[in-house]
Amino acid sequence: MTALPRVLIAEDESQLLRVLVRVLEKRGYAVVSAADGKTAIDVLRKTPSEIDTIVLDAAIGPDGAGAVLEVLAAEQPQTGVILTSGAELSDSLRSRLRANGGVFLLKPFPPSALVEAVERSLANGSG
Repeated sequence: MTALPRVLIAEDESQLLRVLVRVLEKRGYAVVSAADGKTAIDVLRKTPSEIDTIVLDAAIGPDGAGAVLEVLAAEQPQTGVILTSGAELSDSLRSRLRANGGVFLLKPFPPSALVEAVERSLANGSG
């Protein structure tokens, strides 16, 4: 039996986090959530081969998405990345995302866009 793809959602807006988790669980994904960047890094380090893709808020506290992306690049380059933001990404984040083969979602986005981004990330083989 094939394991369900595992998605880590790192989002500091608690209501949005609950919605994103619910959307992906209804689509059959195993979902782990983190309310801040530090927790996301902890999850990645404790389960290094278990996360296939991360949905990451670009402005997540305490240090922003950059800190999480650094850990991914150094320790888990195979993990897919989907960055979400209510504003356009900085040039730095955009180039880091591109280097990872990641996907960008501009908030607000419909649930179907989230599902499509996760499927694309997993199909790219980076997740």
